[in-house]
Amino acid sequence: MASRSEAALLTATKEIIATQGIKNLAMIDIADLSQVSRATLYNHFRDKDAVLYSLLSREVIYLFKNAPKNPAELLEYFSCAISSDAALAGMRSHDPAILTKMLLRSEDKIWHAIDAFFVTALGSEVKAAIAISWLIGQVLQPLTPEQSRAQGAQLIHANL
Repeated sequence: MASRSEAALLTATKEIIATQGIKNLAMIDIADLSQVSRATLYNHFRDKDAVLYSLLSREVIYLFKNAPKNPAELLEYFSCAISSDAALAGMRSHDPAILTKMLLRSEDKIWHAIDAFFVTALGSEVKAAIAISWLIGQVLQPLTPEQSRAQGAQLIHANL
């Protein structure tokens, strides 16, 4: 469980990304917005990359914990969360190259967790791979809630 100061730092980071992007994100701004001392900030995170990785981890864990069990509802939930996320919108506006680079599949433990979660939730590696690709696309091109619901249901009911 994160401390109150760590939670405040991550919330501030997300707010700054939403309005200014990652390139303009400075450790001093994170400390100031979160009303946490710089020393406390550096006690929690060694640098901006560590803050960003922690924020990404927190967001993914939150989504996993709150995801519905029904596969169609689960896809709609993730789609709506991705499409409406303010930080992702900020990155689309301010940092499209960074955002695109972040979406490249890697051997990182976050990607492994995402893969495992969707394989378990959807009961198929093929459906999980298609669902993840569909969701990655929405990071760059968000959907409306109606599109999320319809496309998620269609994906679940496809004979894959």
